[in-house]
Amino acid sequence: MKTPHDIKMCGNVTVWPKWQVVIPKDVRELLDIKPGDSLVVIVKADRAVGMIKSENIPEMIEYIESEMGSC
Repeated sequence: MKTPHDIKMCGNVTVWPKWQVVIPKDVRELLDIKPGDSLVVIVKADRAVGMIKSENIPEMIEYIESEMGSC
């Protein structure tokens, strides 16, 4: 499912008793996540959580700054 701003809904995950989640295969492939990769967890307004590969943080900051400038 594709939404505005190129946001995609990519399945569901379950939180396991030890607070673990499995990243779905289609998401791992889409983001090229490999064992050992470092991910940063992002929380927005105590309502949403997302993850981004650490190596992609500069690109994400640049994107956010460009979006803020267009408001």
